[in-house]
Amino acid sequence: MDIVAYGGIIGTVVSAALALRQTLEARRLATLNSSLQENLARLNSDLQTERLEHEKQLDRQLNAEDLLTRYREPLAAAAFDLQSRCWNIVKNNFFEKFGREHERFPDAQMTTLFRFAQYFGWAEILRREIQFLSFPEEEDTRRVAELLSQVATRLASSDDDESLMIWVDEQRAIGERMIVPHEGGVHCMGYAAFCDAYDDCFARLFTRVIDDLDAPPAKARLRDAQQALCDLVGALDKQRLRYSEAQLGHA
Repeated sequence: MDIVAYGGIIGTVVSAALALRQTLEARRLATLNSSLQENLARLNSDLQTERLEHEKQLDRQLNAEDLLTRYREPLAAAAFDLQSRCWNIVKNNFFEKFGREHERFPDAQMTTLFRFAQYFGWAEILRREIQFLSFPEEEDTRRVAELLSQVATRLASSDDDESLMIWVDEQRAIGERMIVPHEGGVHCMGYAAFCDAYDDCFARLFTRVIDDLDAPPAKARLRDAQQALCDLVGALDKQRLRYSEAQLGHA
């Protein structure tokens, strides 16, 4: 074989090898590019999912905070009114002054029942609104939820004595009956409406409470409830714009 022919064969082999190498390299690059495209698409999908979940979480938090802002003042006022009556019963002998022989005992009794009912009403309104949201991890709202639970638990507990024991289901039932429509939303009925509706709507739910309101063993429960209510008012009015430290003294 002459040199020219041999050189031609070598050139052909080299060209074929280069072509094969280029083909393999092109395939490898195509595979790598496809893999990169898949990874990029997966990353974009994950980022989109994470963004949407973050937006939903932010919406839930803003909605929960908006609800808490909307009901902050009436709930704080109801909690303050109830803790004030608890204080008067425990520290100022309210039912010793306005006992069963006093002419104003029916009023003392009814106004006390109303303060319980009003608090249960606003607590139930907030619970109903919040339950459809994923309650955020924001400290203020979490603290309010904890304190609402503490008040409910202390009133329902039978650890020490059953005097003035109001189970959570009973608290909610009273709260439900306090809720009335108001300007496209809901509100708690006032004292006059409560008195008018008492016999038909509340008397059965308050039967045991009436018997225990002025019972000495109930004072321990009222004292603990008053402390939790003060903490709740403090959490709702952190800046002390409406209720001072002096007004939130523990019994």
